[in-house]
Amino acid sequence: MVPVDDRQDGPTAAPGPARPTSADVARRAGVSRATVSHVLNGTEHPVSEQTRQRVLAAARELQYAPNASARALRAGRSNIVLVPMSRSPVVPGEDRFLENLDRELAERDLVLLMQGDRNTTGMSGAYAWAELRPAAVYVNVSRGTRTAVELLRRAGVRAVLLTGVPGVTYAPTVPLDPAAVAGLATRHLLARGCRRLACLVPGGPLAEVPERRYDAVLEAAAAGNMPVERVDCELSSDSVAPVVDRWRDPACRPDAVYANSDQFAILLIHKLRDAGLEVPRDIAVVGSGDHPLGAALRPALTTATFDVPAIARVVASSIRRLLDGQDLDPGLEAALRPHLIIRESG
Repeated sequence: MVPVDDRQDGPTAAPGPARPTSADVARRAGVSRATVSHVLNGTEHPVSEQTRQRVLAAARELQYAPNASARALRAGRSNIVLVPMSRSPVVPGEDRFLENLDRELAERDLVLLMQGDRNTTGMSGAYAWAELRPAAVYVNVSRGTRTAVELLRRAGVRAVLLTGVPGVTYAPTVPLDPAAVAGLATRHLLARGCRRLACLVPGGPLAEVPERRYDAVLEAAAAGNMPVERVDCELSSDSVAPVVDRWRDPACRPDAVYANSDQFAILLIHKLRDAGLEVPRDIAVVGSGDHPLGAALRPALTTATFDVPAIARVVASSIRRLLDGQDLDPGLEAALRPHLIIRESG
């Protein structure tokens, strides 16, 4: 093996091409640097559409990318909304929410920035988040402690918006409760006439939300004196097969199952069919999340879900309003209510 000498004693690599600047864009477009700044930053300044298109074309040809940090320093403020990644590597609906939030923030001249450390919380989290100099931070209430919020504000973060339950008094909060869908589904099954309920409770990295949903099912079922069978399981045929086999006996069979999520509901319906049980005649099944496959399933899946685009819209609007010194979006409470999509399964 030939040893590798990492010293730079020999000829150095040729430097790469110089990074284009706003001055280069201005020369290419035949305008001033101020005009380039107005066009690329979207500021309110009288620029003709022809000039605007010429500047944009020059920026594309030169592959010019504005320096967001420098722009923030010049303006004296940032337009970054920092969102720490959730503690769980898999949160149902999170990707869809973030896609919608990114679009809604962009429409309000704000930029979504994900911070990748899933474990930071409290003061350690606040130090890490503040280093990125965001305009706003949107984080779960369990991680945005009082001391963390105070540190962020002292560091110049102009808006801190928390999410989750219970709400707090030291920062505005989006009271989004992922367990609300479980209570809604249970009340629907009670109104449907079901009197014996089973609830799937997935374990593993998703355990926190299913446990809270199970508690919500118990609370709603207690109002109707409905017993609830807890079924601990994983997302696999082998995991749910034993309980489905037991439900072949009518004496052991629930009237309905709240499956926690649509993925588990779809798996359960397939296993019930394999066992010779019909949905909803023998057992009704309700999921959560409005997974696209649920509508295509036969029987089509009844599901309790949130309006994710609406939530992203009011969250983005609330962040913009906080930055502008206003209260949260007045439509926040209505957007956070779950709703049922009633189909054939329950």
